[in-house]
Amino acid sequence: MGETHYGNAMTEVALALAMAFFSIMILAMVSMGAAHNKAASDDRQNADTSIAAKLAPSKNSSPSAETAATQDDTLIIYHKGTYFDRNVKAIDPATINPTGRIILALSPDTAMAEALEARSRLNTANLIVSMLSPSWLATLNRRQLQEN
Repeated sequence: MGETHYGNAMTEVALALAMAFFSIMILAMVSMGAAHNKAASDDRQNADTSIAAKLAPSKNSSPSAETAATQDDTLIIYHKGTYFDRNVKAIDPATINPTGRIILALSPDTAMAEALEARSRLNTANLIVSMLSPSWLATLNRRQLQEN
């Protein structure tokens, strides 16, 4: 009879250890899941605030001596596939011989690929790309209507 009690005691100790390890594993899994869910909710809150965040202006947002237009600058207007000078006369980009910088003014609705192509046709290392103002766009549209 003594032998049956000895086997039962060892079985009960093994069962108790298995239940303890299983409990520790469950607690670890629950605690890892809770940290993950808290991080996900924090990310959602940060995403909501980042949508509402506004972009800060760059350090060079105000015109400085480097970006202000000078007499040596050459204004080139690119509108609907045609290059114009400051007098709204069509010009060939290959004939442009600038003494200073070239300021390439583009329409705001110009596609990125078209803008890059227009920029690549001007052979200069000193190029500034700018956007056409509404008054320039109105002038160019009037010119286009006069031609048609």
